[in-house]
Order: sequence, then C-alpha cells, then structure tokens
Amino acid sequence: MTVKALDILIQNPNLPTPLKVIAQKVQNHQRITFDDGVYLYENAELGYLGVLANFVREEKHGDKTYFNRNFHLEPTNLCVYDCKFCSYSRLIKQKEEGWALTMEEM
Repeated sequence: MTVKALDILIQNPNLPTPLKVIAQKVQNHQRITFDDGVYLYENAELGYLGVLANFVREEKHGDKTYFNRNFHLEPTNLCVYDCKFCSYSRLIKQKEEGWALTMEEM
C-alpha cells in the first residue's frame, strides 16, 4: 500500500519538483542530503512527510511500529545498570557526575 501511496505522491502534477526529487530518492533507497532535510523542514506538509516516513518504515520493518512514551519522575540519575539506550544515567562509580532529588525536591 505504501508503494502505491508514494507513486501517487510522485505523480501529483501539483507537487513542487524538489519534493518529487526527494520522494524519488526515498523510493530508490537513496539517502537524502542535509539540504534536502532543510527543504523538507521548510516546505513539506505533514502528510507528505508521513507518506515518506511510512514508506521507509515498511521497507525496513514491515508493518511493525512501536511507540514508547516514558513520562515519570526520576528521583536520581544514578544507576547500577549500563543500559545501551539510556542517555542520561550515571553509574554509581560516576556518582560525582550524577544527581539525586530529596523528598522535598520531588
């Protein structure tokens, strides 16, 4: 279904040429450039970006999508684990780089 949506997008006569070129790059599994990204940011509508993103997602992962919203209070960033996805925690041995909230601060 996504390939069809992308073809329809590319064939749209009202679509500006730069957006067609970017869509063709995506369809041909080519990386877009930094300038392409800036152009998308400044000119592309959300629906257009969604079609491109969904095409890439389906090409890479099939029909699987995951979303995680992690919203909770962290009383500290000191941790005994070394998770590869965590960008903020500090190991106990790096305690001087970390922080911990008191009960009053929470």
